[in-house]
Amino acid sequence: MSTHQRDISLYCQQGPFQIAPSHQGALDGYSFVFKDLFDVDGFTTGAGNPTWLATHTKAQSTSPIIQALLEQGASCVGRVQTDELAYSLNGTNVHYGTPVNPLAPECIPGGSSSGSAVAVALGHADFAIGTDTGGSVRVPASYCGLYGLRPTLGALSLKYCFKLSKSFDTAGLFTRDLTLMKTVFEALNQEQQQANQIDTLCVDQDLAKFLSKDRLQMLTKWCESAGISIKPVRFLADIGLDLASLSLMFRTIQGFEIIQTHEQWLSQHGDSLDPRILERVQWARTITEDDYLSAKSEQANFTQSLVNCIRMSKVAWLIPTTPMGPPKLDIADAALAQYRTELMGLTSIAGLAGLPQLHLPMSGLPEGPTGVSLMGLANSESTLIATAQRMLEGEVS
Repeated sequence: MSTHQRDISLYCQQGPFQIAPSHQGALDGYSFVFKDLFDVDGFTTGAGNPTWLATHTKAQSTSPIIQALLEQGASCVGRVQTDELAYSLNGTNVHYGTPVNPLAPECIPGGSSSGSAVAVALGHADFAIGTDTGGSVRVPASYCGLYGLRPTLGALSLKYCFKLSKSFDTAGLFTRDLTLMKTVFEALNQEQQQANQIDTLCVDQDLAKFLSKDRLQMLTKWCESAGISIKPVRFLADIGLDLASLSLMFRTIQGFEIIQTHEQWLSQHGDSLDPRILERVQWARTITEDDYLSAKSEQANFTQSLVNCIRMSKVAWLIPTTPMGPPKLDIADAALAQYRTELMGLTSIAGLAGLPQLHLPMSGLPEGPTGVSLMGLANSESTLIATAQRMLEGEVS
């Protein structure tokens, strides 16, 4: 086993450490790691918590995503760490340690797919698979300077994978370049997509305020080079919602579903959790069924309004992936909690609507690694990738 695989903050010690490809295909010669939520036959999925690992048996099946990657010629080089039960966006883990953010060592790497992002950013693997419920691919991709794709809800199979929240759980991808992102997604997605021309990106006025001067300047340069215009819109304000209400709607649905799925284990072993995550569990227990059903109704109305807006204007949405660069490791809990509300407001838009979102990294900015995202209608991943390629034509190899 190589040195980086023995780093407990990054690689899971229960393995597997290496899986050879089963066939040749579009991913010949590429390597990947996978988040400690996906099952591999003969190994135990640990979900980022030693007690979960100890109280569960070895998997008897392998995730269809992992199988598909191996069948396309890719080799697996390890199972990587996650935040406990994937119930965080920070990337910190009190049991195994926090993977070091290669671009900003003094900052959090982002979670919950922290190991997936860090391994790719370090060059240990060409790409990684993670999961994204509330932003767990998009956020670490932003903090670690990677391309990150949250596909359309249900586009990639989550069979034989840890479940957090059925309304939002989505498998996602990390790469260091867009060409490989396109190749990996096409290898996994069974349905052929047509890449449509996008000439306008809409940005909601409530989201635009998070674009720093430097981020906006780089974005404007990208769009001008591609002949794409940026159009400000008033969508959230017109339907009477803001980021705080979106965050609460999302967290209500997510929290209720977590308790419905995992309460038996949590009631027995909740004291094994990081106190900050246990606090979220305890809050989730206060959510009533009426709260949940009300939030689900709000979600349906929001989704219909957003989809109609995008479809009628024939555009993609531009979203600041995160409010700023990655927070410092020593940020105060109160400040991090406030930041998390803003962050989840941004990430909940695609999550609530089940829409695909592609993060584009920006490097060299004073605020640290950050970027912007493109969000489109369901099953428009190819369009988003093609639009990003146009925007970054002069910068992406």
